[in-house]
Amino acid sequence: MPTALPNLDALIAKDEIRDLVLNYCRAMDRGDVALAESLYEKGAHDEHGFNATNTAEEFIDSIGDLLGGLATLQHNVTNHLIRITGPDTAEGEAYVVAYHRAERAGVGYVLITGGRYLDRYSKREDRWKFAHRKCVADWTHEFSAPLASDVKNPVSGNLAEGRMDEQDPSYAFFTAFPRGERA
Repeated sequence: MPTALPNLDALIAKDEIRDLVLNYCRAMDRGDVALAESLYEKGAHDEHGFNATNTAEEFIDSIGDLLGGLATLQHNVTNHLIRITGPDTAEGEAYVVAYHRAERAGVGYVLITGGRYLDRYSKREDRWKFAHRKCVADWTHEFSAPLASDVKNPVSGNLAEGRMDEQDPSYAFFTAFPRGERA
């Protein structure tokens, strides 16, 4: 099936869509609600499995509570298939491995989920955004693990520790990725 845009325009659109997905990962992993809000079109849907109305607005409203219970969250996008379906529409399937570290009753645990984002994208005002996202869990693995503060690792002992808020070292290091703004 031919793409709906000439080849160069299709490549540019795909790159912009990949940036959209990576910005989503940064928004979740850094707890940046303002950034997350900027990634969805008005009236978009997001089916994460816990938001009853499946609206992006409800999902975004729940981010603070959802992420507040985690010590670490890291999304890793692997394969990302994108098909341009029109001059301002596209669909994509992005494979993701999400690492969650938290505490339950004083015991650290890790939840790793491998899944996919089934996405419909739309371009409005020269920006690609999510029109509809459906999350699919292909596998999940949970196990007990020490909390980061309990781990004495000689290799990573002096490294800056990542955070899920505005105190993450990336905000002081970069000028190109301010909190609340798309990269």
